[in-house]
Formats: sequence, C-alpha cells, structure tokens
Amino acid sequence: MAQRISVLAIVASLISITGQPSQAEPDLGEVVGTIARTILEQQQGAHERALWDGVVANGSAAAYRQYLDTYPEGPNAQAARDQLARLEAATAAETRAAQSELRLGLAREDRVAVQRRLAAGGYYTAGIDGAFGAGTRRAITAWQRANGFGPTGYLDQRQLPLLLDRADARPAAPAPAADVAATSAAQAELNLGLTRAQRVQIQHDLIDLGYDPKGADGLFGTGTREAIRAWQRNTGQGATGYMTAAMISALRADAEARGSEASVDRAAAVDEDLLGLTRAERTRVQQRLISLGYLRGQADGVFGSTTRSAIGRWQGDNGLAETGYLTAEQVRTLQEQARI
Repeated sequence: MAQRISVLAIVASLISITGQPSQAEPDLGEVVGTIARTILEQQQGAHERALWDGVVANGSAAAYRQYLDTYPEGPNAQAARDQLARLEAATAAETRAAQSELRLGLAREDRVAVQRRLAAGGYYTAGIDGAFGAGTRRAITAWQRANGFGPTGYLDQRQLPLLLDRADARPAAPAPAADVAATSAAQAELNLGLTRAQRVQIQHDLIDLGYDPKGADGLFGTGTREAIRAWQRNTGQGATGYMTAAMISALRADAEARGSEASVDRAAAVDEDLLGLTRAERTRVQQRLISLGYLRGQADGVFGSTTRSAIGRWQGDNGLAETGYLTAEQVRTLQEQARI
C-alpha cells in the first residue's frame, strides 16, 4: 500500500511538472521509466542501509570489504574504507608484535617465569601454566601500559628483560608451592585432551550450579578458572582451578541432579554454542522470527529470554523439541521459511 501511494505521488508530481493535462499530455513511457527508476533507487537504498547495519554489527575487515565490493561508491563507502584501514593496521601491528615475541624463542619455563613476574606485580591472577592465553595477554597489555610501552599484549626483546628484572616483580625463590601445584594441575588437565564441546559443557555445568565462568565459549580464561576454584572449594577439593577426569564426572553429576529437563536444554545450548553464530547471524535469525510473527521488537543480535521463547514457539509449531536453542539444520529451515 505504501509503495502504491508513493507511485501515485510520483505520477501526480510528474503531471504537475509537465503542465495541465489539457495543455500537454506527458509521455507515458517517460513517466513509467521515471517511476521504475525511483522505485529501484528506493530499494537499493534500503538494501544499502541494511547491509551497512549488518557490517557495523559484524565489525570485521571481511564485512567492510564486502560492503565496498557491493557499494564502492555508496554513501558509507568512505567510512568503510577508513574503518578497514584501521582494522588492517591493527592486524598488521599485532602480527608484527606476535612475530617479534616468537623470535624470542621462549621455552615453557620462560613463559612460566613471565607469568610469575606478572602475578607478583598484580597483573595476572590465573594459573601459572606456561600457556599464554587471553588472561596472560591481558596481563602483558596492562604491564605494557603501566610501563609506557605500546599495549600489544606481546613481549619483545627490550621488554622481556625489563619484566623479568623488575625488583617489584621478582618472586621469591624457590617457586611458591601453590605455583608448583597449579602447574602440575594444569598439566594434568592438558593431558585430558578436552575438546571444545567438553569445555563448553563444563562451563554450562558450572552455570547450572550457580557459578559464573563469564560465558560458555569453550575457552578457559580467568572467569572459568575462578568458577572452577569456587566449585572446588565448596566441594572440599584442592582449589587449583583445573579439572581432573574425576572432577569433570562429579561436576556433571551435580549439574544433572538439578533436573533432567535442564540437562536436555543445556545440551541443546551446547550444540548452539558450537555453531559459533556471530552477532550479525543472530540478528538475521531474529529478523526471520520477526517476519514469521514469533518475535516482536528490534533485532539486536542478543538472544535473551524473549528470543529464546520465540525460538521455542517456532520449534513447537514445527514439531521440534522446544529447547529455545537452535541447531544448524533449524537455522537453515528458519531461513527457508522466512523466504516463502
């Protein structure tokens, strides 16, 4: 209806421009052509805006390149080029920093020493395991900022000696017993060879039991380690922050004791987590639910309780288990239904 009104308005405008109908008849072909061009421009503008919103939500260099490939002279082309340049510069700088650290040839004992210095200086609070994960990188970044270096999260040949030789970051020798225990526990967990799915399950089990691992992404950062320690303390075990096979089984049993229905939903949540849906992809899922009448409001890429309920209703209407979490097949089905 809105498009029909718009077309009528265009026709009226064109007739008024060409003069009174009694004085001169407008060329019908020209009128139709102008209308078609106007509608096409409106549709292209709507597509460009939708694509740009998705690109900004995604935020990756690949997304900005896609926009520029589609609209090289679009209204947001310069903004896309500027952001792409910043992202590429940041990536190049991080790559150079990582290569610089790689050339140091740090052995595991060197990495352990770095973590101990960072911990002694108050920058690092996770386990001393010689593995430079996200927590260690954040700690290095904080130390670099405090000492006037560029915050890359990677050490170079100038920074490493300074970090290891700082008087306020020199740990007592020999290494504290707690560090030795943590290192041993970390190695024991490493030997389990946990898959990402198993790590996600552990994080969800912790959540079910009231502990907060700061997300369920399969990455055991500081939040997960603290949640594990809290669970270990509350169950009378050594609070190392690392899991053994027996602990994983006990944690699973504790979580399952909360109810079989919750376990089913949690398994579904794990399956969805492993899809690795980006925020842009989640936004598209919400848009499809909106178009099918299951969800109201705006699509923001955040799957809260309202979105989960909408997914559950859609699943029920399609003869699926109402878990509120999607599988890869369900995402495809939802996409196809929204196109009909």
